[in-house]
Amino acid sequence: MIIFGTRAAHIKSVLSKQAVCPNCNEKGSIIISVFRKHAHIFWIPMFPVGKRGISQCQNCKNVLSTKEMPDSIRNEYIKLKEENKGPLWQFSGLALFAILISWAFYQSGENEKLEQQYLASPKSGDVYEYKIEGGFYSTLKVIEVNNDSLLVVPNDYEIDKMSKLYKIDKDENYSEEFSFKIAKKEIETMYYSGEIFDINR
Repeated sequence: MIIFGTRAAHIKSVLSKQAVCPNCNEKGSIIISVFRKHAHIFWIPMFPVGKRGISQCQNCKNVLSTKEMPDSIRNEYIKLKEENKGPLWQFSGLALFAILISWAFYQSGENEKLEQQYLASPKSGDVYEYKIEGGFYSTLKVIEVNNDSLLVVPNDYEIDKMSKLYKIDKDENYSEEFSFKIAKKEIETMYYSGEIFDINR
């Protein structure tokens, strides 16, 4: 379950020396406060979604929202809001997301480099993950490498989710009596066409 919502962080409060409380007519008793709301996912701040403010009279404790403030108080609130941008930590979720995306791209690039090495220099024990017609997936294991061909053995099982292939990639699921030879060029063709989508060593 994804937990998301909004929260507000206090930015700044000032005591107005000029504002008069519309409730008790006390001058210099109004504290004006600015808050900035942010969206969060699992309580991790993602990004700001706007500011809001309140005023409170220290004499009579009357609280006003920005819509309720008289012009004199609202003008001070607007100035305070514009002068104070808010904490950078309210963007921490976006920063974390950007780091995760960058890391994923980096890992993808590194994985692709490794796969190119595995493809160019196959070894006994390499496992090719490949697509089967009908939306299923399975694996081939290399058991012998020759000059221009590979001796491979197919997995006895197939599965309908790419991410679950590890469940069937077990030694007991490869029967060497069903092994066959396949040209290295054909393996390369299957890889570059996307039929083989991952190589594990």
